[in-house]
Amino acid sequence: MDNTFIIDNLLRQNESESLEFKVSMTKDSIAKTVTVMLNTHGGDILVGVNDNKDIVGLKSQINASRLLNDLTYDIQPAAPIDIQSIVYQEKNLLLIRVWEGTQKPYSYKGIIYQREGQGSASGMNQLIADRKTADANWERMPVLSASMDDLDLEEVRKTMELYRQSTSRISADEESFLTETGLIQNGNLTNACIVLYAKNPMRFVVQSGIKLSVFSSESVSDLVDSQNYEGNVFKNVNAVFQYLDNLYYKVINIEGLFRTESWNYPKVAVREGIMNAIIHRDYNSYQGFLQINIHPNHLDVVNYGVMEPLRSVIGSKYLSYSFSLLRNPDIAYQCYYRQLIEMRGTGIPRMFSECKSHGYPVPSFSINGEVVKLTFFQLQLQSLSVKKDDFGFLLDKSFESLNEKVKQRMIAILSTIDKYPGLRTTTISANTGIPIKSVERHLSELSRVGMIRYQGSKKTGGYYLVNQNDDL
Repeated sequence: MDNTFIIDNLLRQNESESLEFKVSMTKDSIAKTVTVMLNTHGGDILVGVNDNKDIVGLKSQINASRLLNDLTYDIQPAAPIDIQSIVYQEKNLLLIRVWEGTQKPYSYKGIIYQREGQGSASGMNQLIADRKTADANWERMPVLSASMDDLDLEEVRKTMELYRQSTSRISADEESFLTETGLIQNGNLTNACIVLYAKNPMRFVVQSGIKLSVFSSESVSDLVDSQNYEGNVFKNVNAVFQYLDNLYYKVINIEGLFRTESWNYPKVAVREGIMNAIIHRDYNSYQGFLQINIHPNHLDVVNYGVMEPLRSVIGSKYLSYSFSLLRNPDIAYQCYYRQLIEMRGTGIPRMFSECKSHGYPVPSFSINGEVVKLTFFQLQLQSLSVKKDDFGFLLDKSFESLNEKVKQRMIAILSTIDKYPGLRTTTISANTGIPIKSVERHLSELSRVGMIRYQGSKKTGGYYLVNQNDDL
């Protein structure tokens, strides 16, 4: 993935406690600086750039994976650190991004490093206070009625495997891993652990679900489909994107011997927007909803819980790289290990970059009270590229004989799927007024002759028209 836009954004800023430019660094100096950032508010280190922001490049290539393994072994406790080698202006740079640690104090080879002075009393007191604050956060609160039996351990194991690849740490079992990463505190599962991994998280955190709605116009009264996702974070994300993929689906282009496929929506950008809402929503409030609203020409991601820094920079041209604080760092770290989010502070600029590169307008944020809305523009719902008047002609070609009543019902079904791709049987019935049993029978016949197809899982999938130019 092209991450040069991240370098562009960093070079617009000046050096600070959270951003350092270095011509070169030793592994030891990098480790000490990273430890300091973990013990403060996180930050970025860009190696290969001088104090004047001139791109000088690295004299020799640094093995980013080996450096990351060394840092995660020598820095305790475990913390998410991202290291990437990036070619920028034909020169090799090293970018190190560090989130603020939630398990302070952090040490490198047994020594705690701080900006206030190594081992100073005031600095240590502040680290201890920060740790107490983190432990008192909603994420770290114990769910006393929950146990390991309430967790989807297969999802935990998936994260463990990716965690090993990125850190070289090996936990003995699922409980050890959850303890090491702060999701078990004093022997109790935390709220964050439940939201991330519970089989039925809404039993414990009722506001953890996601609602998705599809509208036929700008009016919320014109609802044509609705989905409620009540699983853990990973199950919900998979289900949401299965639905979106089915709704917008792919464009297939064939030129000569070459076949290319592309999504009819900026999938990476939308993923960043939804993940941004997941890790920043206010789960502590019973109003802490997350809603995805799909209209004919745009998609809105709406969630309760505005981070104050975001409120202060809305409308600023610097929004794309100003906002990197985390409301729910434990949830964010696990999503990072699962490769659902990228480096610290890159979500918003990546959204902007991905939309621009695929020809979509830059998305916009708006705030109303404690509700933040992210809008992606020009996301067109797809339909069959034939006129509705042609449905009768296509039916006559596909069936030897149809009585007029059945023909008109099939035209109504095809027209409804054309207008609202991805609908399920019950919703088609509600929109057409045709009884469900009759709809099921007609859908079966239309599928048999290749005019429609069912995409997705039994629970979240739906029906789509088959473009007559599709390669079936």
